[in-house]
Amino acid sequence: MRLRFYSVLAALVILAGSSSAWAQSQTGDIFGKVTDTTGATLPGVTVTLSGPSLLQPQAAITSETGSFQFPRLNVGTYSVKFELPGFRTVVKEGIQVTVGFNANVSTQLGVSTVQETVTVTGESPIVDTKQTGTKQTFTLEQLQSIPSARDPWVILQQTAGIAMDRENIGGNMSGQQSNFVSRGANPSNSKWSVDGIDTTDMAATGASPTYYDFDAFQEMTINTGGVDVSQQTGGVGINLVTKSGTDRFKGSGRVFDTNDQFEANNITTGMRTQGATSGNPIQDVKEYGFEAGGPIKKGKAWIWGSYGKSDINVGVLGFYQPTNTCQSFKNSATALAADIKDVNACLNPDTTLLVNTNVKGEVQLFSGNKLSLYNSFSKKERNARGASDLNPIETTNRQAAVSKTFGKYLWNTGPSPTYKFGDQWVVSDRLLLDLQYAHVGNNFILDFHDDGLSSVQPALIVSTGLNLRSASQSVFLRPVNSVNFNANYFLPSTFGGDHAFKFGGYWRNAYSESIGHTGGFATARFPNQAAFDGDTCANGVAAGCGASLTRDSHTTYSLTNYSAFLQDSITRGKMALQLGVRWDRNHDVALAASIPSSGIMPELLPAVTFGGVDPGIVFNDFSPRLGLTYDLAGNGKTIAHANYARYYGQVGTGAIAGQVNPLSGVTVRYPWADLNGDRLVQANEVFPTNGNFANFQALSGNWDPANPSLPTTANSIDKNLKNDTTDEFIVGASRELGSSFAVSADYIWRRYDNFNSTFTNGLSSTDYISTQYTPTCTVAGARCDTVTAYYPTFQPGGITTLLNTPNFNRSFNGFEVSARKRMSHHWLMNSSFSYNSIIQNYGAGSFQNPNNIDKRNGFQYDYATSGSGIGNVFVNAKWLYKLSGMYQLPYAVNVSAFYNTRQGYPFEAAVQLTNPIVLTATGQTVTSLPNGGGTPTILLDAIGENRLPNFQNLDLHVERPVTLGSLHFVPSMDVFNVTNNNTVQAFRGNQNATNANNIQAIVAPRVIRFGIRVNW
Repeated sequence: MRLRFYSVLAALVILAGSSSAWAQSQTGDIFGKVTDTTGATLPGVTVTLSGPSLLQPQAAITSETGSFQFPRLNVGTYSVKFELPGFRTVVKEGIQVTVGFNANVSTQLGVSTVQETVTVTGESPIVDTKQTGTKQTFTLEQLQSIPSARDPWVILQQTAGIAMDRENIGGNMSGQQSNFVSRGANPSNSKWSVDGIDTTDMAATGASPTYYDFDAFQEMTINTGGVDVSQQTGGVGINLVTKSGTDRFKGSGRVFDTNDQFEANNITTGMRTQGATSGNPIQDVKEYGFEAGGPIKKGKAWIWGSYGKSDINVGVLGFYQPTNTCQSFKNSATALAADIKDVNACLNPDTTLLVNTNVKGEVQLFSGNKLSLYNSFSKKERNARGASDLNPIETTNRQAAVSKTFGKYLWNTGPSPTYKFGDQWVVSDRLLLDLQYAHVGNNFILDFHDDGLSSVQPALIVSTGLNLRSASQSVFLRPVNSVNFNANYFLPSTFGGDHAFKFGGYWRNAYSESIGHTGGFATARFPNQAAFDGDTCANGVAAGCGASLTRDSHTTYSLTNYSAFLQDSITRGKMALQLGVRWDRNHDVALAASIPSSGIMPELLPAVTFGGVDPGIVFNDFSPRLGLTYDLAGNGKTIAHANYARYYGQVGTGAIAGQVNPLSGVTVRYPWADLNGDRLVQANEVFPTNGNFANFQALSGNWDPANPSLPTTANSIDKNLKNDTTDEFIVGASRELGSSFAVSADYIWRRYDNFNSTFTNGLSSTDYISTQYTPTCTVAGARCDTVTAYYPTFQPGGITTLLNTPNFNRSFNGFEVSARKRMSHHWLMNSSFSYNSIIQNYGAGSFQNPNNIDKRNGFQYDYATSGSGIGNVFVNAKWLYKLSGMYQLPYAVNVSAFYNTRQGYPFEAAVQLTNPIVLTATGQTVTSLPNGGGTPTILLDAIGENRLPNFQNLDLHVERPVTLGSLHFVPSMDVFNVTNNNTVQAFRGNQNATNANNIQAIVAPRVIRFGIRVNW
């Protein structure tokens, strides 16, 4: 692999000479046309670009059509100077460039017989005359002034059309990754990039590989659709741009604190009786750090760096300290009899520690050439990942960096590192080349809460989902290496227009190694709390108890991605046309590894040594992109636009090869009788139906009970497997209404198709039989509807095939209206309203198990979120409205706010089949459905027909800068959840459980953050 990497790097160096790259755009363009006062084009005009973001000024000469361009500019503010003998010199100042923005700085020059200069300010364009997609940019001013919990996920929350799986109130969810959905897309297609580095986690596909120092960012841009050929997928593109040095030394430091001394209570008595014995309060959130940069040699070399630390302590509903007094609050009557302040004081801290460092250097090697170096380290430690009312402390995980015993420290282990080496060469005013190498050493471990729990079996109360005794351990190593080449070439006055070519490609290798172990090699499953307390499992298999036997996992994958793209942006008159095509090649391979046998039943789950396998599936995907804009008035203020794009899915490590890797974790469930009454699973207590271990109740993992020690797997992959697709069409318009103020409206259509699914061999939906089940509900108000469940008419095998799901797709229709205003006349604003619908469509052959298909087919798609401390949330909102802004009051007082409201997410009320079950077809009483049918959970409502309450929240920020010499102090106060709303975020949906409709999560209460920042 190393030889291949260096070969590719050498080839690109030979091709490009000296350059740097971007996987996704972290830059913008300035372009335009120069004419005289009669409208005639002026060739030969010298256009000079300068600004703090440039080591040295750049210059261009206008073409025969009077056109010019400066591509791939760092975000910042620029000055553009126009000079031609016999004409007045014009200087346009304050031209703002943001990520992906095309600033049209067309200019008229008047004839002059004397040397004179006209300086123009305040005319920076706000409408992008070439933009055909949808995106939102957050400048440094907005990042620092709009109230937020200060991480990229809360900025996503402010973005038009994006729905989050959690509401971060003042930092109560900070240090955890929020999942998010835009236009019904799967989050696995999201793309993260930092300073042009594609940092996307390719194992937890679509996630960020790390956490961030918020004050390190100069700007964030979020792409939600209509992206050009530089992005592979149709998912959300999160582009993070860090600060840089300049010719002037400057920096900042800050301290923020959010403490429960300034926190309200939003839990009512009614909520407490419904399971919310405590809320989700912040206990203490501290953040401090600094960033600074300046010249090593002015105009030649700059350096910048930052350090940030966040210590986040929050309470989790129902997660109590391990003292007798605090544990007594698990009894709702005891908790209700106590003051809620005493209950909250007993909440066990869920602590997250984040530490980040960043260093960036830039140097001008020779005229037009810039070398850049970047490094960051990110450390996250957490004491109780997964904590909840159903996960006491012993069932949570400690999270930390992987130790150096697993690999090279600060390369693949230790605080997750990122390294970037890049070079940009402005060859001429027509040609620019970039080359870049990057390494992202993403790694972490989820360890047992105590080392001694490695040999302790977890227990599960099936009816409520309560976990007990222990958990599992997982080690993750996910390094990614990449080489990127990109180029821009400007070809004016050719074939009837000006052509701005963008072309390039990249090589990327993602390695993923995952090692997993479940405590004690088994989970004891008790049908209800009474079965655990009284150990009715000792009465035999009729008690309905189960044993989930496990074997460790050790999977290693190598995913190689090659990409190439070409785009031509053609400008002629009022029209701009973008024609592009992208090619992606993805090849996923499983590498050699081995696993030990199960510690309970080694003959059933023996040790396996695996030599690795290439499944022979290679995706070669061609993606067309087409965009069109038309300047209706010819003045750059009213733009109509349209866009069509096809995107292909982001292939993760193991997404293909995992199907044929026998070392994936195996969990197989059988009936269990606790013969010795110790509530632990032993080999002689496992009783498969008819004594045949092929008759499992449930199975996950690549394992065949007929050949348990097979060093390969009988699973297969359809040789015609294709990558999933997204087709998108956008049409809309943008209009500049006044100075620095613009509105836009867009209609968006999408179709998601060609999904990959795993189907059990020899089984179809016609092989299932139905049975009626009427639950017994013990909670007042719970719904005891009779439901229909399905189970196979024979025992399926464990062999599966990965294929494209036939006749299944999702369709999206929606529109967005937005308004934005840059800071001028003492105020700025961003506002958006989105309305959308995403429907799932199941056709013939698209499913095997019919359970719940009638509640999903033809209804809304709701993404089921999980991980990072939250679950039982189903993300789908047909409408969302967001408003943020700032106003500068007299006496230099700045006031800003963020208001966010959306439709409530679906509530999936359901019934779970539990012992005893009477089969409609035979009248037989069983503990679980025959032939591996298990104890399914059956939905009571069509998705989207039953929803949680609508959500709304208001946050406020007040600051008053004070200047002392060269130091600028900015004391501030933020009030989060101003109205102290208590909207429920999740209920327990199992209607025949003892915790039916209990509140699982609630919006955190009003809290105040105090802070001070110093700038110099």
